[in-house]
Amino acid sequence: MVKLNGLEGDVMKLYKVYNIIYECVAGGNGDGKKQGTAKLTIEYEKRMPSVPPPTKYVNLITLLVKEADANLAKTA
Repeated sequence: MVKLNGLEGDVMKLYKVYNIIYECVAGGNGDGKKQGTAKLTIEYEKRMPSVPPPTKYVNLITLLVKEADANLAKTA
């Protein structure tokens, strides 16, 4: 598990708390292929009720995880 704590930057102008948690769980389905599951959790607290949920950050993180998966699949 990797936990990233937001400390400064643009995201902290909108949120009091902004943490990203990555969890990777190894697994397999018995066919000999290496498989696993990636779980992404975002903990956040808005500075004001009018602040939107951090969906644009979710989209960015999803893209990064997909790229990492593609690179890991090449080396497996």
